[in-house]
Amino acid sequence: MLKKRTAFFVVFCAAALTVTGWAVNWGVSVSADYVHEIRKNIEVFGLIYQEISRKYVDPVDPDKFMKAGINGMLETLDPYTVLIEKEDNTQLQIITHGKYGGLGMVISTRDGWPTVVEQPSDGTPALKAGIREGDRIVEVDGTSTKGMKVDDVAGRLRGEIGTPVNIKIAREGEPQPLEFHMVRAEITVHDVTYSGLMRDGIGYIRLSRFSKNAGYEVSQAIRDLKAQGMKSLILDLRNNPGGLLEAAVEVSENFVKKGELIVSTKGRVDGSDKEYRSEKDPQAGSLPLVLLVNGNSASASEIVAGAIQDLDRGVIIGETTYGKGLVQTVVSLNRDAALKITTAKYYDPSGRCIQKDRPHPGAENALGDPESDPFADSSENAGAPAVGAKEERAASPAFRTKGGRLVYGGGGIKPDIEVAEGKLSRFEAALRYKSVAFNYAVAYAGKQPGLKQQDFQITDNILADFRQFMRDKKFTYTSQSELQLAELKKTAEKEGYLQDIQGSVTALEQALQREKEDDFTKSQDFIRRELEQEIAAKLFGSRAQVEATFDDDPLLKKAVEVLSSTTTYTAVLSSEKNKQ
Repeated sequence: MLKKRTAFFVVFCAAALTVTGWAVNWGVSVSADYVHEIRKNIEVFGLIYQEISRKYVDPVDPDKFMKAGINGMLETLDPYTVLIEKEDNTQLQIITHGKYGGLGMVISTRDGWPTVVEQPSDGTPALKAGIREGDRIVEVDGTSTKGMKVDDVAGRLRGEIGTPVNIKIAREGEPQPLEFHMVRAEITVHDVTYSGLMRDGIGYIRLSRFSKNAGYEVSQAIRDLKAQGMKSLILDLRNNPGGLLEAAVEVSENFVKKGELIVSTKGRVDGSDKEYRSEKDPQAGSLPLVLLVNGNSASASEIVAGAIQDLDRGVIIGETTYGKGLVQTVVSLNRDAALKITTAKYYDPSGRCIQKDRPHPGAENALGDPESDPFADSSENAGAPAVGAKEERAASPAFRTKGGRLVYGGGGIKPDIEVAEGKLSRFEAALRYKSVAFNYAVAYAGKQPGLKQQDFQITDNILADFRQFMRDKKFTYTSQSELQLAELKKTAEKEGYLQDIQGSVTALEQALQREKEDDFTKSQDFIRRELEQEIAAKLFGSRAQVEATFDDDPLLKKAVEVLSSTTTYTAVLSSEKNKQ
C-alpha cells in the first residue's frame, strides 16, 4: 500500500513539473506567476495526501480520500464541472454514440425493485424474449436486485455485444419468477419517442433527449408527417434535459433558413469561440411551429427554443426553462473515468446568455430529487407567483429578436405564452411517487387480454376497484397539515405544553384524517388521467399512452388553439407587441 501511495505522490510531483506544458497545449494565456501558483498548490495537495495517508490515527481509504479532495475542488465551481465515473461515463457514451450493448429495456424503481416501465423496443433481445412492461427484475446473473440502484442494475444489463446475461423476472399473475437467458445486442437510442398527427393537420413530435441521433430522427419524423398531410407542427421538449450541442444545432436546422445563426459559444480556451449556423435547407422551414417547454427543459433544449424564439420562427408555450447556458468539454482520464469541464458559455442569436446562477448541487438539488423529496413540486405555495419576479425580470439584460420583440437573458427561456402544467397535491404526488396507478395497471391489464383500444374508458367501476386496490396495498401518505401538526407537537412537548393541549391535538388529528378521506374524491380527475395513461400503455403500447394525454394536457390544448388560428399565431410573433 505504501508503494502505491508513494507512486501516487510521484505522479503529483510530475504533474506539477509539467504545468507549464499543459497550459501551453491548452492554448490558455497565463502568466508565469499563475503557473507558479498552480505548481505550488499541486505540490502542497500531494504532500497533504501523503502525510494524512501515512500518519493519520486511523487507516484512510486512499480512493475515498482522494475523491473527497477532488469533489471539494469541483464544488467551488459550477454544478456541471464534475468527475464522471463508471455508469455515468457509460451514459455519456450512449448519448455521444447513440447506441450501446444491452437488451433494450427501460427500467425504473417501483416498490424497491427495478421494473420495466416501457414496452421493449422492436427487434431488441428483451422484446424477442417476451419481456413485458411491469416485469420486475429480481436477479441479474444470480445477484439479487432488491434495493439496488437503477444505475447499478442498468450497468449489469449492459455489456459487450454478443455476451450472455441471465435474469429472473417477477410477473403479475405468475406464482414463481421467470428465467430468461438473453444475448446482448446493439441497441440504438431513440430520441424521438412519439410522432404523429393529432387533428386538422397538426403534427406532434416528442423529443426526449439530444443524442447523436436527434437531428436525423426529427428530420425523418417531419418527412413522414408531411407525407401524411401535416400543415403545422408541435415539438415537445418538456422534461428534455439536453445532450449534445451539435445535436441541438441539427434539430434546429430542420426549422431555420440555411445560413442563419443558431447559437454561438465564447470561452477562455483557444477555439472555444464559435458560431454554429444552419448548413442545410430546412425540412419544415415555413410550417407554423410551436415548441412546448417547462422547467426541466434544459441545455440543448434551450438552444433550440432560444434559436426558434430569437429568429421569430415559432411560438414557445409553457413554463420558463431551466436556465443552463454553459458548454462542457469531456476529458478522458482513464477507461472508467472522465472529467466534464465547463469551457464556454453559449449565446442565442440575439446575443443573450440564458444561464441562471444557482448553488452547487451539494447545497441545493438543482433539478430536484424525487427519492429525497417526492413532494418537491407540491409545496403549500405551489402555483403562487415568485416573490420579486417582476424585479428579477426588470434587472435581467434585454435583447431583441430578429423581428424586434423583447427577450431577456440570465434565467432560462421565458415562453411567448405562459401556461402552467399544474402542481400536484401531496396526495397526488404520493400516488405517483409510489407507482400506485402503474402497479394497478399492470394487474388490470393481465385480466383484460382481449380489450380493444376503442372500447376502453375509465369507468366508475374501475375507479372503485382502484380505490380498493389502494386499501389492499395499504397506501398511506402524510399531508402538509399533518407535518405541521407533528412539528407543533414536538415544540409543545419541548416546552412542556403537550399534556395540556393533548385533547385539542387529538381532535385536530381526527379532523385531518376525515379530511384526507375526501382526497380521493377531490383528485378524481387526476386519478382518471393517470389510470387512462398507465392502462393504455400496458394494453396498447407507448403510442397509446402518449395519445391518452392529448385531451387533458393544458399545454397541448393551448398549442392546438394557437396553431388553429393564423391570426393568433401571427399576433404572438408580431414585433409590435413588445416594442418600447
